[in-house]
Amino acid sequence: MKTLVAYFSHVGENLQNNEIVELTKGNTEIVAEKIASLTGADLYKIEEEEPYPFKYDDCVRRARREDENNEKPAMKGGVRLNMDEYDTVYIGFPIWYRTYPRIVSTFLSAYDFSNKKIRPFCTNDEGTFGISLLEMQGTLKNAKISDGLAIRGVDVRNADERIETYVKG
Repeated sequence: MKTLVAYFSHVGENLQNNEIVELTKGNTEIVAEKIASLTGADLYKIEEEEPYPFKYDDCVRRARREDENNEKPAMKGGVRLNMDEYDTVYIGFPIWYRTYPRIVSTFLSAYDFSNKKIRPFCTNDEGTFGISLLEMQGTLKNAKISDGLAIRGVDVRNADERIETYVKG
């Protein structure tokens, strides 16, 4: 069996330490690449059919609307993975409105994660999972969800030791 690192990451304006900064590579993508490198896992980028806006305020408005309406935006390319190949799946995302972006909800609903070991990780400005793990447990009832790794966006580039410890655990 194989390991998969599936992640959604936003490129563009982002909030770090209560300031808007422009990212050319998303924080979650950086962590996902490090995990894939350490584990030899396949890497899969969850992409939305209609990309989230580059500008922070525009992205926040869309994310809020999707969250409030429990929308499931379409994934670019649709369902493309053979999840039967994997026994362990790392799932990464930023935290928006105390949980994962709705595109991650689309991804989680598109595949059968029964009996898979799920290793969640997230990035955000506060370094917590919010309610995302509870939401994930409700969606992936037959999966084995382990404790996750939450990293503040400003700490991502200096988190190699934490990421290694997480992967080994």
